[in-house]
This record gives sequence, C-alpha cells and structure tokens, in this order.
Amino acid sequence: MSDESNQESPVESIVKAMIIGADVQDPVSLPGGEVVSRAFTEAGALAPPYEPEALVRLFEHSNSLRQNVDAYGTNIDGFGHRLEPAIDFDAENADQRIADCIFVERVAASDAGEWDKATGSEPTADEVAARRRELVQLARIEKARLDSFFASCAFDSSFVAMRRLTRQDLEVTGNAYWEVLRNGRGEIARLVYVPSYTMRLLPLDPVPVEVKETVRISPVAVEVVETRRRLRRYVQIQGGERTYFKAFGDPRTISRVTGQLHANEAATLERAREGDGPATEILHFAIPSSRSPYGVPRWIGALLSVLGSRSMEEVNLDYFEAKSVPPLALLVSGARLAEQSIPRIERFLEENIKGKKNFHKILVIEAEGAGGDGSRAKVEFQPLTSAQQQDQLFSEYDRRNMDKVGGAFRLPRILRGESSELNRSLAEASLRLAEDQVFQPERDEFDHIINHKLLADMGARFWTFRSQTPVTRDPERLTDMVEKLVRVGVLTPEEGRLLASDIFNREFAKLRAPWVKLPITLTLAGLQNQGVDEALRPSSGLAGATADKSSLIQQARHLLQLREELVKEEERLASERLALARRYAEGDGTSDARDEDAE
Repeated sequence: MSDESNQESPVESIVKAMIIGADVQDPVSLPGGEVVSRAFTEAGALAPPYEPEALVRLFEHSNSLRQNVDAYGTNIDGFGHRLEPAIDFDAENADQRIADCIFVERVAASDAGEWDKATGSEPTADEVAARRRELVQLARIEKARLDSFFASCAFDSSFVAMRRLTRQDLEVTGNAYWEVLRNGRGEIARLVYVPSYTMRLLPLDPVPVEVKETVRISPVAVEVVETRRRLRRYVQIQGGERTYFKAFGDPRTISRVTGQLHANEAATLERAREGDGPATEILHFAIPSSRSPYGVPRWIGALLSVLGSRSMEEVNLDYFEAKSVPPLALLVSGARLAEQSIPRIERFLEENIKGKKNFHKILVIEAEGAGGDGSRAKVEFQPLTSAQQQDQLFSEYDRRNMDKVGGAFRLPRILRGESSELNRSLAEASLRLAEDQVFQPERDEFDHIINHKLLADMGARFWTFRSQTPVTRDPERLTDMVEKLVRVGVLTPEEGRLLASDIFNREFAKLRAPWVKLPITLTLAGLQNQGVDEALRPSSGLAGATADKSSLIQQARHLLQLREELVKEEERLASERLALARRYAEGDGTSDARDEDAE
C-alpha cells in the first residue's frame, strides 16, 4: 500500500456526521396526550382546536410569551377595582334622577298592566324625598355587602391574584374558568379558579331550559324575566378523577359524577347517599372563535414564530454542549499518522472537546516520519477560530419572532421589557396607545361579565363593578393642567376633585361648602372686589345656603393664600426652565433631556 493511501485512510475513518439533541421533546407532542384526549372523548366532551396542555407547555418554554401575558395581567387586572354608584346621591341632580327612575319604573309597570296611567306617572316632591331616603339606606347596605364579598370571595388568595391567574389562562389557552359556589340560601358565596387545561365543554343540550335573567329597567331598579336557552355542561379530568359541572345560571340539578340530570328531589337524595352530589356552576371566559365554542389564544397566528425561537435557543445551547471544532490544531506534514493515534483522535473529539469546560483544549496529532524518501516532517499550529461560531445563531430571526408575538398582543416594546432606543415622548405615546386601544377595552369586557352575570345574580342595583386603571399620568403635568383649568374657570373645585378621584384611583371626601360648586375665579373675584363680608351676602350668590359664615371666610382666605403660593411656584418653575434652556443652548445636557424639556 502506498504512502498516499495510508494518509487518506485515517482521514476517512474520523469524518462522520452526528445528530445532536435527538432526544429533545417537542412541546406540542406531549406524552400521554392521546390518553388524556381519549378520556375526555369518553366523557362526551368536544375536542378543542388546540390541545390546552400543549399550549401551557409552550408558554413555559417560550422566550417571548411570558412578558406579553404578564403585561396583560398587570395592566388589565392588577390594579384592583372600585364600586361606582348608579346614582350619586350627593350630586345636584340627584333628586331629578330619582324622579326619572320613578317615572321609568311606572311606565314599565304600566306597560305590564300593573299601573293605572290615569293616576299619573310624574312623581311628586314628597314621593321623591321618601324614595331618596329609602334608596340611600339600601345603597349603603348593598355596598357593605359587595365589599365584604370581593374581600373574601377567593380561596387562599386575593381577588386581584385570582384575576391575574385567570388572565394568564385566558391569554395562554384562550379559555378560563371559575367555579361558582353558593350557600344554603342559593346566594353566591365563593369563586374558585379552575385550571383551563383540565376542563372541556360538552355539546349544547338539545332541549332549551327556562332560565331567569335580571334586566335593568332604571338605574336603581331591576326586573327578573324568564327566557328559554340551550345550555351546556362541562367536565373536568384531573388526577384521573372525572367531575361534571353545569353552566352558570342553570337551574337544573345535575350529577357531578355522571353529568346526568336528576329527575326529581328524591333522585337527588338517593344519589347523595351513594356518594354523589349536585354539580356546581362554571363561569366560562373565552377569546371568541368563529369555528369552535372554545376560545382561541390571540397569539396562535404566531405559533410558528414561538416554535422557531424555541428551536433557535436549543441550537445555541447545543453549541456549548456539543461543540466539535477545536480552537487550535497541531498539524504534522511530511509524515504519517501512527495507527494508535486514530482511536485517540476519535476519543479526544468525543470526550475532550464538547462542553464549556473543554473550550480551550487543543488537538495534538502524532505523526511518524515517512523515512527513506528524503521528505522533511513539518509541525505547525493552525488556529481554527474562524470556523467557530462567534455569536448566537439566528439572532435577527429571533428578534423578528419576538416582534411578531408582541404584534399579536398589540403591545409596544417597552411593555415587553425592551426599552432600548426609546425616549420619553415615544415611551409615553406607546403606553397611552396601549392603554386606550388594548387594556381599557379588555377591562370593559371583563367588567361587563361581572356586572351582568355575578352582580346581577346577587341582586346588586345601586353599584357597578369597574376595574381600575394604572396611574400613568405625569403628576407635574397634571398639576399644571388642573391649575390652569381651575384658574380660567373651566373646572370648579368639585369637578377637579372628581377628576382627581378618577386619576388616582381613590375616593375623595365630599365637601359640603357652597364655593366648591362655583368657578374659583368668581369666588376670588368676589372676595377681592366686594370684600369678604359683601361676598358672603346671600344676594351675591357666593354664600349660597351656608349658615357657617366664619367657616366660609376662613376657607376663602385659605384659597387666596393657596393662589399666591401657586403663582410663586409657577414663577420658580419658569425661571428653572429658562436656566435649562440657556444651558442647553450652550451645549450642556443630552439630546434626550432637551426633548424632555421641550415637551
């Protein structure tokens, strides 16, 4: 055999292809998925468009879903709620609104044949006053009851925590579920979060059921009407145990073990002795789909981007664990490899190159002189760093995938944790756009479900549920805006306090003084031009119906003092802005700071 053939043979013996990471599990193909699907099919459940547990596993593995879903949960559900009155009994038009409610209720009763039109529908002043006293008392009792319910309706967590967990399920799988528990009187007592991947829907029942629905006929009056609807049942399989539920508002008694309808109370008692019991209700939240009763997550269109980014991360991880290109090689020419070197080279590539601990090891190749032909053996070091990967693969591809997922949620980059290349004005515009176009509509939809299902079932008439918004306003700008509007008389002090209550998500105490209902410019003008005593005369229109003259004098003087302080503060801010402008004109300060000051 020639020397040339001897040199080619060892090279052929060590050149081979290896498949790295062949045992990596595809998160969509979960073990036991067919078994779970078969169990739900045997229970009579409908097949969802996408396997919920696979979607949950994708959420756990993705590098882009978590931040988008968390942004939804924080901004939509993370700021709590407040109860807003259907009628503000402290407002000036409270009596008129009460009279309108009485009139509307009488018209509705007349249409139902329960009121004689000949007796007249317009309420008298005495009727309005009596109704006002009644409604104020009932509203106070109802608010206390609702506050107590929302403070303790969730087991082992707060209502806000349960809402955020529900939002996560809704955004990851497109579906979320609450189990509604009632007390012995049939009233809603507790709400229990149910993991969405354990739940399935059953087909609609073929026979409609008579259900009771609460319809609001005036701001403080409701009417219970009966209607016929086709309802569905639900089934949960968790830990091998099967449990059936009925839809929220379903008046029928259904077995929680078999899902079958109990014919009468005797059958219910018989099943209870056998360890069965009535099924509880399920409140189903869903992102609607036109082809399935199940909801579909909004990011499902970017599914391939989520899978691609996961595969990219695995490839980059395998580079450190299965790297096969050494940083340096010792080459020998004019000689031939010894036979015992071939297995040593193979073993070195298999055991001593892979992994970050062996990152700087070099490959030493032994050779024997050919001899007899006058050739000279040559040994040299050859760097192989040019063949090594210097940075992560597919970084631009991953960046585009993250943008696609963020686009599916319609979220700006700053809410996904990417704040590079953003100045203050762009960040504020992005947050304002997300608040107006994404978060507030989702809050309104959730509030509608709470008001028209839970609170309606609880008989709430005087209060409505409203999710609170984040305080994203700049306090300095807000102060300047309110101060200007109050100074020119656009806002009265009472209106300014109402605006502040909405902005800061807190309820301010009601002020009974008459000056809060007048523009501050009129009050100050009356005090300066006419004098305090003249301004307090009933004929001036400034004192109103107050009987405490000294208190009003003190309040008016306090307003004058406050106005002087505001003028001084405005002058100070103007001088600071002027000094900053001069400094920037001289080349001091950054471009971002100039942009910020220009605003």
